[in-house]
Amino acid sequence: MKRLLTYLGIVVLIAGAVLGGYFLLQGRQTSQASTTETYQQVVLATRGDITSSLSVVGELAAVQQADLAFETLSGVTSLATMNVAPGHVVKAGDVLATIDPESYQQAVDQAGSDLTAAEQTLAELEEPVTAVAIAQADLAIAQAEYDISDAQAALDELLNPDIEQLKTDVADAKTALAEAQIDLLTAQQTLNDTPSSDSMERLLDTEGDRAEAYYRLLNETYRDDYYEDRLTMAFNQMMDAKEARIEAEVQPQLDVLNAEISVHKAEQTLVSAEEALAAALSGTDSVETARAKVTLNSAVVALAKAREARAELDEGPDATDLAAAMADVDEKKLALADAEAALAATSLVAPFDGTILQVDANAGDRISSSTTILTIADLTGLEVLTSVDETTIKSVTAGQAAQITFDALPGQTLSGVVGSIPLQGTLQGDVMVYEVPVSLQGAQNLSLMVGMTANVSIATGEAAGALLVPTMALTRSGGMYQVQVLDSTSPDAVPQAVPVQIGLSNGTYTQITAGVNEGDRVVVQLSGSDSAASQNQPGGGGLLGGGMMGMFGRR
Repeated sequence: MKRLLTYLGIVVLIAGAVLGGYFLLQGRQTSQASTTETYQQVVLATRGDITSSLSVVGELAAVQQADLAFETLSGVTSLATMNVAPGHVVKAGDVLATIDPESYQQAVDQAGSDLTAAEQTLAELEEPVTAVAIAQADLAIAQAEYDISDAQAALDELLNPDIEQLKTDVADAKTALAEAQIDLLTAQQTLNDTPSSDSMERLLDTEGDRAEAYYRLLNETYRDDYYEDRLTMAFNQMMDAKEARIEAEVQPQLDVLNAEISVHKAEQTLVSAEEALAAALSGTDSVETARAKVTLNSAVVALAKAREARAELDEGPDATDLAAAMADVDEKKLALADAEAALAATSLVAPFDGTILQVDANAGDRISSSTTILTIADLTGLEVLTSVDETTIKSVTAGQAAQITFDALPGQTLSGVVGSIPLQGTLQGDVMVYEVPVSLQGAQNLSLMVGMTANVSIATGEAAGALLVPTMALTRSGGMYQVQVLDSTSPDAVPQAVPVQIGLSNGTYTQITAGVNEGDRVVVQLSGSDSAASQNQPGGGGLLGGGMMGMFGRR
């Protein structure tokens, strides 16, 4: 009984405390409602720099990631081997899993046999007359016709030599030899005349100056398109100076060598011309004439045989049968290639260097072409895939800087850059959402895992020297933003609502692009009992409530 009374006493005390707290809270709320105060501050519209940003949530992903399957598999079969597990690091080309290749090898063997049979059939059809045989026959006819022409010209020259032309040839050869000898003497004289030391010194100085200019420019650290053009020009000038110096040293020797070669050729031409003239003046050689006639007759006989052989090839194989055999060979080649590809596909290989993220099948499992076997990703290249809704996607562009944090790594902030903006989004609920990739920099040594949630702040704009007012000074009326402006410093002055056009906003301050001027006196006010009064302000003006109250005077 004593213990029961003790319990009842405790219950009564607790009930009294709860009721007392309730009535005390009601009293405070009534007091606060009756003493609502308004805070007001007059600030000047001033200029400054502003940066706006967009905060979105994303998911860590690998830039290169793939779900692998036996895509060419027909029907259902068993997975023979699984060679990897999650976390394994593999190289491109490593065999990750296999299926039984026996039936595929049999298909390759059969396709190879079919191709051999088709090629044999085509060869048998082409054996009576092949494209090579026809080409050889045509070549034989052309060669025989050329031999006849050449033999006839030789015989005509023996029977009717042109003495005057032969004398002219001798005279021309002597003239050419004399000119070549003069050129040789000139080249030798030039070689003996060593270039002046002043001239060579100037060439060497020029080459040195050009080289010094090039290497000085090469060692510069700044790089842009204009720099690359200047570097190319400096290199070309250096090489031109070097070639000019080498040419001044070597060219005279080359000129002498070329002149000597020309003299030698001219001497040989003169000897040949004189021998031809002597032979013509000594009369026709009966032996040479007989030989020329035999050569001509042999060429005529060869032409007749070549034409006869070509005529025998004109009939050839049946065109229809030949075309069908050719088509069959092509078909069998494609069948063999397909069978070899199917055999190769019995081994699932890594398409790139990476890490196994997930294994979805084990040895012995029944699989088909649509069964995902495993997932591989290159974890050396990570990115964050952010979700940006249709209301803010227009403020995001490729190349914008981003700051990235992870809930799993508190205190760590990484940088990144916005990638390409997709042209098509996906509908999530009633909102169109776009998946925007953001590169990730400086994460090589961090313990990040694919799929982690990332918080991304994208710098969507910045302006230097912008006209700024506190964001809490803005209100909306009739779909337009406006601020309260005092036209005078009189204590009785009444603020006037002025419509404005806004630009960037960082939550604390907002850029004004039209409506007020630098130095205008703008009124900022907030009701102490309504922290949500600024909910219509751009950039989330409600965030200023606690931070700005101490700055305002009390009215």
